[in-house]
Amino acid sequence: MQPIHYKRQIIEVEKRLGFMYIPAVAQELMPSENEKVTVHFPGKEESRQLSYNSDYSRIFGLTEWYKKNKIEVGTVLDIAASEEEITISLPASKQQSALDEAEALIDLSGLTSIEKGDIIEDRIKELLVLYGQGLLNVYKPVVDKEGIDLLVTKSGTFKTIFIQVKSRFNAVENNQLVLTIKKQKPHYSYYVVGAAFNPATLELEDRLLLIPSHELDTHGVHLKNGTTRVTASLKANSQDVWQQFFIRKQDLVNHLLEKFEEAARYLR
Repeated sequence: MQPIHYKRQIIEVEKRLGFMYIPAVAQELMPSENEKVTVHFPGKEESRQLSYNSDYSRIFGLTEWYKKNKIEVGTVLDIAASEEEITISLPASKQQSALDEAEALIDLSGLTSIEKGDIIEDRIKELLVLYGQGLLNVYKPVVDKEGIDLLVTKSGTFKTIFIQVKSRFNAVENNQLVLTIKKQKPHYSYYVVGAAFNPATLELEDRLLLIPSHELDTHGVHLKNGTTRVTASLKANSQDVWQQFFIRKQDLVNHLLEKFEEAARYLR
């Protein structure tokens, strides 16, 4: 069967979460089950094995390629789909949407800390729902009294992971993610997710902190006001104690699934 050629204009959620939707015209060439597919990038890029979700017709794992090639909302990509591979090519010139121009003019200084926190919590929730592919359920507490922002359960079980989301909007500029966290009693199911928001791109940076609460208690700086301070460098060559807890944002779901598996060994 000859490859099917078409164009795909990248939308906001694809750019933000690093996936690409496969339209109906090419879905018949894709696997009928969730599995890896070969994605080819013409030029110096090597072909990669990326995850394909057959339920939602999406190829995941494109965040780095989007960032490296400055793919923005509204960029039109040339696609060639066959049963053997998907070829994703850059157009001769990238088309910018009106949304890009509007984003460049957005002034975030008027947002309150609560509003900024809500934005990041929603971004983390979307990561969990989309990359979870139905394996995880995410809930928000009615009242935020214990520093818990998101409750995550694994489908089919009643085990819960409690997440406190902390973020900074100036971290990229300062090359440092400084988090101040309300001190809580350490627990195997309680984690802190730290995120750096980039005002220039209106996106989360690719790396997140995923800190178990007992590690927070061990390595954090405990302040007199009852909070714990985390100071993590965003520099690639840093060797501070927090580097071991950085993960790629698209890998957050896999790490949480591993935490559920660990808990299952001890709790029946």
